[in-house]
Amino acid sequence: MDDVVFDAASEMPGKVLVLDGVLVEVGRPTGFTWRVHFRSLRPATDWQRRQLIAVGKLHAQRKRGSA
Repeated sequence: MDDVVFDAASEMPGKVLVLDGVLVEVGRPTGFTWRVHFRSLRPATDWQRRQLIAVGKLHAQRKRGSA
């Protein structure tokens, strides 16, 4: 799945990883994942999508720098 959503409860964008009934597993490029009720989610705005991409780039850059 490639759906990018915004979780109002955690105030973070993420990608939908798993749908499990009313719960959705959402993940970030850092490897952080969490489960949330689908009612807490809405489609991410363009700005929030760009924010998620930027987090992924920063995380990759930091991983390269620490190796």
